[in-house]
Amino acid sequence: MASVLRIAETGRLNIPMQIRNLVGLERGGQVSVWVEDGEIRVRPVRDVMAALQAEAADLFANTNESVDLFLAERREEAEREEQS
Repeated sequence: MASVLRIAETGRLNIPMQIRNLVGLERGGQVSVWVEDGEIRVRPVRDVMAALQAEAADLFANTNESVDLFLAERREEAEREEQS
């Protein structure tokens, strides 16, 4: 779906409801905005976070590194410091 829109003098751009609905933009919801290859990209923050989490899960899938392991190591370290 393509639309021709007008940018207001204040710099605001109203995205039509049909387009917002297609990509899951909610009224009052947070979006991530960036420029890529000369285009302005807009995505819901929840989608960006989900993509980052999936990428991190893939990245650490075959390693012994994880948040749980990190926290366990920090707890052990804190216990050792308390005992000394």
